[in-house]
Amino acid sequence: DEPIAVASPDAGGVARAKMFMETLSAMNVQNIALAITIKHRRAAGEVEAMNIVGEIKGKHCIIVDDMIDTAGTLCKSADSLKDMGALSVSACATHALFSGPALERIGKSSLQYVIISDTIPLKSIADVPEGSDAHKALKDK
Repeated sequence: DEPIAVASPDAGGVARAKMFMETLSAMNVQNIALAITIKHRRAAGEVEAMNIVGEIKGKHCIIVDDMIDTAGTLCKSADSLKDMGALSVSACATHALFSGPALERIGKSSLQYVIISDTIPLKSIADVPEGSDAHKALKDK
């Protein structure tokens, strides 16, 4: 029974993460907590630092989000959770836009797994240069 922390990547997603945590609890998942990453922006679109609210040290973290666009916030959240002592960090999201540098960011990040639904067609791994961080993200995560 590994300890789990369900994390919201921002304040706006707390209700979603809490619902996910409650669903896991209803399925008799034990030793589960809620965490939130809070962004401090230097300027619009530029995150300076992340703070974590909640106990994540020694836990497997699952970031729950509605959409992954450029993956900037997601990857900074994942890296912050890992830096603060999470055993592993994975993410799940409903919509995966994967715009611009998203796949490269995911490939370089601390994310172990990224689970998404199929609401938006994805690039084929054949369309991404082999050996790139984007290729790694599609292949391994």
